[in-house]
Amino acid sequence: MRERWELSILQCINSLGGRSCLKGIYDKISDFVELTEDHRKEEYGRPAYHHQIRSHITNLCQSGEITKISRGSYSLTEKGQKKVSKDE
Repeated sequence: MRERWELSILQCINSLGGRSCLKGIYDKISDFVELTEDHRKEEYGRPAYHHQIRSHITNLCQSGEITKISRGSYSLTEKGQKKVSKDE
């Protein structure tokens, strides 16, 4: 499941021109992964999927597939672009 979420986040960022803020990812992620009722439940004042996205973004930054360009904004790296291209 982790791999599916992370690939969906990469695809989402790619569809937004290769860079995006968190809000853009939150708004568009449902085009790439089905959000269930559990994902939409409020946890600590936000939908659960927001927390899940942030966790996976940390993993993607650590693996070098995205890079943080400013607070809450991320960009695909060459490694991330290759992964998206490979999956298409």
